[in-house]
Amino acid sequence: MLEKFTDVGQFVTLTTHNLHRLPPHVQQKFVCLKGQDKLPELLQLLKEGPASGRAVLIFCNSASTVNWLGYVLDDHKIKHLRLQGQMSAAARAGIFASFQKGDVSVLVCTDLASRGLDTSSVQLVVNYDFPNTLQDYLHRAGRVGRVGSKGPGAVVSFVTHRWDVDLVRKIETAARKRSGLPGMDSSINKPTPKGG
Repeated sequence: MLEKFTDVGQFVTLTTHNLHRLPPHVQQKFVCLKGQDKLPELLQLLKEGPASGRAVLIFCNSASTVNWLGYVLDDHKIKHLRLQGQMSAAARAGIFASFQKGDVSVLVCTDLASRGLDTSSVQLVVNYDFPNTLQDYLHRAGRVGRVGSKGPGAVVSFVTHRWDVDLVRKIETAARKRSGLPGMDSSINKPTPKGG
C-alpha cells in the first residue's frame, strides 16, 4: 500500500477566518498505514485516551464498518455507542442524547454525525476511514474544538489508500498557506474589507 511520506506524522496547527477553513486551534495528524494496521492503531489511541470526561468520535465511511468496529470494541471491553443511518431516527436521537450527556465517551459513527452534532466535550476525532471529500473532512474536523470546549482537541486521520494522499496534500497545503480548502471558499464567506 502506501509508504510513509514526509511530515505526514507531524501535528500541524491551522488557522481560520471562516466556516470553510479548518479550525485554527485543532491539531491535524495524518497517519499512513496499511489497512490491517488501522485497528491496532485505533485501540492504542483509545488506550492512551483523552483526558477524563472528554469524548471521542470515530468516523467510518459505511454503516457496516461502524457495526463491525463496534463488535471489535465490545470484544476489547471498550464502552461505546454506534450511530449510523440504518438506525431509526428515534434510536439515533437517543444515542446522540446519551453521548451528549457524557454517559458514554466513545461514539463510532458515519458522516451522519458530522453535521449538526453539537457537543463541546469532543476532544478527539478519529477518521478511521479517510473521508471521500474535502467537505466531509471539514465537517468531521468541525466536531472537535467547538465553542465551550475545555481543550483544543485533535483530528487523527488514518491514510491507507493512494487516492487519499491527494486530499491529504490539499489539506496540508491549506494549513501551510493558512487558506481555505480548495473549492470550498466562496465570495460570500470572505471577510469584508476594512472601511467597507
